[in-house]
Amino acid sequence: MQRQAATFEGGPLLILAGAGSGKTSVLTTRIAYLVSGRDIAPQSILAVTFTNKAAFEIKERLKRLLGDKALGLWLGTFHSVGLRILKKHGHLTGINKDLTIYDDDDQLRLVKNVMNELGIGEKAFSPKAILYCIDRAKNEGIFPEDYKKSCANDFFSERVSEVYSLYQKRLRQMNALDFGDLICEPMRLFSLYPDVLSFYRENFRHILVDEYQDTNRSQYLLMKELASYHRNICAVGDPDQSIYAWRGADIRNILEFEKDWKDAVVMRLEQNYRSTKRILQASNSVIEKNKTRYEKALWTEKKEGAPVIYRECKNEHDEARLILGRIKEARDEDPSHGYRDFSVFYRTNAQSRVFEEHFIREGMPYTIVGGIRFYERQEIKDSLSYLRVAINPGDTISLKRIINVPPRGIGAVTLEEVEKIARGEDITLYEGFREAIKRGIIKKQEQVEFFRILEDIKKESPPPPPHEIALKLLEDTGYLKMWEKEKTEESYQRIENIHELVSAIKDFESNSGENPSLSDFLEHVSLVSDVDAYDTGSDRVTLMTLHSAKGLEFPVVFIVGLEEGLFPHAMARERENDVEEERRLFYVGMTRAKERLFLSSARERTIFGELRYRSPSRFISEIEPGFLEIIGAEKPPEGKVEEKVLEEKVFYTMEDTQIEHPREYCWQVGMKVSHPSFGTGIIKATEGMGEKTKLTVCFPGAGTKKLLARYTYLIPVPF
Repeated sequence: MQRQAATFEGGPLLILAGAGSGKTSVLTTRIAYLVSGRDIAPQSILAVTFTNKAAFEIKERLKRLLGDKALGLWLGTFHSVGLRILKKHGHLTGINKDLTIYDDDDQLRLVKNVMNELGIGEKAFSPKAILYCIDRAKNEGIFPEDYKKSCANDFFSERVSEVYSLYQKRLRQMNALDFGDLICEPMRLFSLYPDVLSFYRENFRHILVDEYQDTNRSQYLLMKELASYHRNICAVGDPDQSIYAWRGADIRNILEFEKDWKDAVVMRLEQNYRSTKRILQASNSVIEKNKTRYEKALWTEKKEGAPVIYRECKNEHDEARLILGRIKEARDEDPSHGYRDFSVFYRTNAQSRVFEEHFIREGMPYTIVGGIRFYERQEIKDSLSYLRVAINPGDTISLKRIINVPPRGIGAVTLEEVEKIARGEDITLYEGFREAIKRGIIKKQEQVEFFRILEDIKKESPPPPPHEIALKLLEDTGYLKMWEKEKTEESYQRIENIHELVSAIKDFESNSGENPSLSDFLEHVSLVSDVDAYDTGSDRVTLMTLHSAKGLEFPVVFIVGLEEGLFPHAMARERENDVEEERRLFYVGMTRAKERLFLSSARERTIFGELRYRSPSRFISEIEPGFLEIIGAEKPPEGKVEEKVLEEKVFYTMEDTQIEHPREYCWQVGMKVSHPSFGTGIIKATEGMGEKTKLTVCFPGAGTKKLLARYTYLIPVPF
């Protein structure tokens, strides 16, 4: 079946690739077949992946198969492909090559700036909630002008529309893009310049899309447009592993592939090459409970293997001790096992704390995927901001971050004065500072010198290597000296990190081929994800969320915190579609295991400083008994419930969650809201502000409830 998929002649093809069925091999071999067996020019093939890690793996395999021919291939993530199109043709819509890509933190800063400009208070409207809505709109391919038409007199949506419009205008002024723009702007480009769309349509004779089940509407529309001429689209994916609806992914894209492409051929890769029979059978018995899926049953020729083991622990500390003990036992039984062979998966980032404490205490080496990344550290964000401004002076967010770091006498009052000049002249903040220098408002030597240094960087001809530019800039502006003066252990660590950044730039130069620029490095950093940064070579136990585990595999896997309200998550328990996605997430975790799979839960867990009694996840009971060995499971004490109701205030187990729904809104009487347990209701009264907001909500099926908004997961829903 792999061979049939790899050598398919042409036309729409859907490859349903089950977990561990070798889809990367099929994708790689199909590309090699098209180039060597069908004489398709590499530059006429577009292959899209979801992570840089996957793209790198395919690229390395193709180098071995095709040699230099692999270099001409269009291969990368959706965002990197979108960026490549914009770098080539973005000038038609006013996008300069030396652009800046904003991450989540930059986007939030810009939203706050825009809200301040519009006089919209952060206490009335959460910047995170507004940014979430903007991001969702871009995932759906909805531009500001279209969003405004859809507001339908909804007060919150109207405010979002105002912010969205100005947010987008400011991005353009700063020659900056966010991640949503990397898909939406190519779509806008194609709609305004049909000849450019025709160029790409005709050029891409074959299009291959990995992880098709995780595409959002914008990505789906982009691929559909590009494939409409030659109609040679190969979508590879598995509906059973669709776990990113909270990020905009639409499972219907893969389920309705045959509707979009009437002559589509569907092939199923059902042989699993990763897991033992027991692990696979247990996983199949869970996922078959989902209704929204293509029918398929994974099988393997591997050995029977040990049963999946489930253990109910007393509390989260007992759970951590249990896993520590299991790892030690496994290493004693088989000394060939390294620490890298073990991984602990959890539903929410907050669960890592207890494991970290116990691992540190026992001296067990570990690494966290999805914790504070290197590029998110203060000194690295500062350093990157310096580099961004040097390349793109219009980048206001980065300029504001470093304008007075180290102190140059440019405080809030001076900054506000310059911002008034910029707004009045309708120019960027950088240009506003240049104007302020002319007017004598900015006149201190260190202030003027700062701008001279930034401008001199671009004047050197020929330009020095990027790593030399970076080091010189950080030295000349006094940023490195600022940390050297502190002379603390922390400041020395920060200096080491800055030098590590310079080393990273040098490594990028060595591995990127033809004369990469500093701008190329900044783009590379912007597109790096948590999983891309995961080091498979270090001998450490891996701790990560189940979402981060997608695409990885380990000999021994522990899935922890299998409790109702935690996994499946509280906000998903009453909606069937959400429960199905949680089940798919569990299935993804189970199928990462190659040899052994351990499941655990806690009877008690401390949440928000209070001890809560827990009940085992429904997913445990969904595993066929013949594939599961249960150890030490007990029922919680009689009369205890997982959710605690005191004086009609409901406190839920809402720990730090991967599901990125906003929790802060401008709550209003008459607003329709959705609650994970009580269903849909109407707000009848509000009391207090901010974290002290209390809501009186009437739920037709559960009566009237008084809720403390801070601890209750309510989501506004349209009428």
